[in-house]
Amino acid sequence: MKFNIVKVKKIMILLMFVSFLTNQVSAQLAILKGPEWSIISKTAELPEGSSLFFTSGLTASALADSLEDGNYEKYGDTEAQSLSILAQIEKTLEEEGLMLSDVFAMKVFVSADSKTGEHDFKGWNNAYKKYFGTDDNPSKPVRATVGVATLVNPHKFIEIEVIAAKI
Repeated sequence: MKFNIVKVKKIMILLMFVSFLTNQVSAQLAILKGPEWSIISKTAELPEGSSLFFTSGLTASALADSLEDGNYEKYGDTEAQSLSILAQIEKTLEEEGLMLSDVFAMKVFVSADSKTGEHDFKGWNNAYKKYFGTDDNPSKPVRATVGVATLVNPHKFIEIEVIAAKI
């Protein structure tokens, strides 16, 4: 059998390019697809028979319980609050026999930081990148991040809910 080297090279280059564009990451169940450079996936697909697990929207725990509501340092900035919530999500998932890599979808609501008056999407993304798209957890869930006027507690600047899957 004779192979055309030029055709084989073209096919290999095409396959490498397609692999780069789709960057399939399989959490335990979800097939997440999106470009390598993106911090989130474009699509998520679950196999038939998957079981879904939903969290309610979670907000940050107090960094310092002794401080009164209204004290900025009680909950911290958006990045600190995001890290608090992601740790809560990780713990909640573990209690259900799940891991962060099982998360395939996120909804995130960000309100303006009371100190800056700005929605701190950069702070949120900095925290997110410590939990997702890492060597320990290469999963990059599909995600919607929305700027909102305020949350129920005006001293909290971010609320996150996730959907995870298991068989």
